[in-house]
Amino acid sequence: MINENLPYLRVLPLEDLNIEKSSFSCSVESLENYFHRYVSQDVKKGLAKCFVLINEQQSKIVGYYTLSALSIPITDIPQERISKGIPYPNIPAVLVGRLAIDTNFQNQGYGKFLIADAIHKIKNATVAAVILVVEAKNDDAFSFYERLGFVEFKELEETHRKLFYPLTKLIK
Repeated sequence: MINENLPYLRVLPLEDLNIEKSSFSCSVESLENYFHRYVSQDVKKGLAKCFVLINEQQSKIVGYYTLSALSIPITDIPQERISKGIPYPNIPAVLVGRLAIDTNFQNQGYGKFLIADAIHKIKNATVAAVILVVEAKNDDAFSFYERLGFVEFKELEETHRKLFYPLTKLIK
């Protein structure tokens, strides 16, 4: 289905959205509530950047994700995944704080599309980042990220659902 809609898909910053946010509905109440009530405040305060995927032909919100800066202690990365020669105690990272797809568009590849868009934006940004970090909200989300190649932070017991994706060759 995503292939049919590709010409009509557009990812834009939340500030440029001209579709009513209340039209967005997903299967996770906390993600839906955040988008409806709090994301605009976070963007205005500089706590997150939000990007919204829309289908221009249907004038519908397909999904959204947020990005924030993060610093990860190098010791949190599994040792077998670190290349030699990182002389710093922390590495720059980007957090996908939230990612959600509207109920009408779920299980059609749009989540993968948004992750690819996030990686593209990060790699073309004017600041460096070594890894992309996500925190899975449930088992389905955890499986989704694992299928995309994300690796679990196994050493972090209190955040056992946190995963990362290497953006450079420093992390394998």
